[in-house]
Amino acid sequence: MKAIVVEDEFLARQELEYYIQTHSNIEITGSFEDGLDVLRYVQNHEIDAIFLDINIPSLDGVLLAHNISKFSRKPYIIFITAYKEHAAEAFEIEAFDYILKPYSESRITSMLHKLE
Repeated sequence: MKAIVVEDEFLARQELEYYIQTHSNIEITGSFEDGLDVLRYVQNHEIDAIFLDINIPSLDGVLLAHNISKFSRKPYIIFITAYKEHAAEAFEIEAFDYILKPYSESRITSMLHKLE
């Protein structure tokens, strides 16, 4: 399984990547801070999952997820965010999961096992 991480906070991105690499066989093929960069990438690369923050530059995570949800081959979208008020909208676009920051290792591990 191939995934990308979209998080503009360096330490949060590093921690999430560590959990993914430690607790799953998911290959991280890209790491991004900006929504437009992600949109360009996913149009040209096949990925299975996106770990997506909501508050990112250029194109926020919710708008990005709306765009990606229209693709013929939709990757799983896992929101990783501090904003609980977007949860209902996330599930309307069929997000795989919605994890609030600060996240716990056990919560991430549980989600990764379901994802795989």
